[in-house]
Amino acid sequence: MRSMGTYRELKRLVRIGKAFRKGETSLSYFPSRIWIELTNHCNLKCPLCPNQNLPKENKGYISPGLFKEIVDQVQGQVNDLYLFHRGESLLHPNLIELIDYAQSRKIPCRIHTNATVLSEAVSKEMLNAGLDVLSFSFDSGRPSLYEKSRYPAKFEKTLGNIKRFLQLKMESRKRKPVTILQMMGIEKNHRELERKPFVSSLKSLGLNRVVLRRPHNWGGAISGPLESPVKQSGPFFSCTFPWYALIVYWNGLVGPCPQDFFARMIMGDLKKKSILEIWNGPEMQELRQKIKDREHRFLDPCRQCDRPRRKTLAGVPTEYVKTFLKENIRGYN
Repeated sequence: MRSMGTYRELKRLVRIGKAFRKGETSLSYFPSRIWIELTNHCNLKCPLCPNQNLPKENKGYISPGLFKEIVDQVQGQVNDLYLFHRGESLLHPNLIELIDYAQSRKIPCRIHTNATVLSEAVSKEMLNAGLDVLSFSFDSGRPSLYEKSRYPAKFEKTLGNIKRFLQLKMESRKRKPVTILQMMGIEKNHRELERKPFVSSLKSLGLNRVVLRRPHNWGGAISGPLESPVKQSGPFFSCTFPWYALIVYWNGLVGPCPQDFFARMIMGDLKKKSILEIWNGPEMQELRQKIKDREHRFLDPCRQCDRPRRKTLAGVPTEYVKTFLKENIRGYN
């Protein structure tokens, strides 16, 4: 079964790659990945995240009804669902119900969390719900630096939450979720020797892998110094997002890109159209045409985004290629 699944996933990627290279604007396939924003509320105020600048009146939680409608529309069509976007998904009051529903439709799901509210009770419920991937944001093994980058989180408490989750997973002998520690490159000289003892302590508890990320500017929403910044005036390579993904905000609005933090680029509304209608609607087709023609200077936030200006392989930033291929072809295991 794994080999058949791998073959289908590879075939899907090949089809997406051909459509992207040809610059097709009307696509014969469904999006491979969909971000569903469970909420854009967050309990932290991280310097490298613009969430704190979202107006309070624009914040909310996705309704279970809308979530289930989305899952029913994409069942058997998408490769996976990312149940997060601009906020902390664990704050959603119906979190486990939503995970349960997606899992009942046999759609692989992933959640990315800051782990600050990952209590023992929630950990046990998530393990029982069968979530496929749980990724933790934890940028440093040094308490002072971590607490500066994840204000007002506390190093020991959050680390304790992650360790307890890993212990519970080991005790339950469950294979899922695959656990990932995602570390943002917030230190200019992030030496491997400084990281090893911290990471080793988590791997001894069954952490599956570590992913190192480089900060990006959220489509121009973040200004100021980033590690190894990419100049906005650099060459625009291109962007693959409109050829393989969609983002559903908590209120049912749909966008083409997870870098669009302030939802400036809206392609449709699920209260009026289906996922498939939006995916090949006039707004998406026009966007693909403009990206094909390198008219990014007319698109907001594309003209300010640093991601399409990074070195890429087949449209994927080279720093993410290994992870991208592993997750899309080999699966999460």
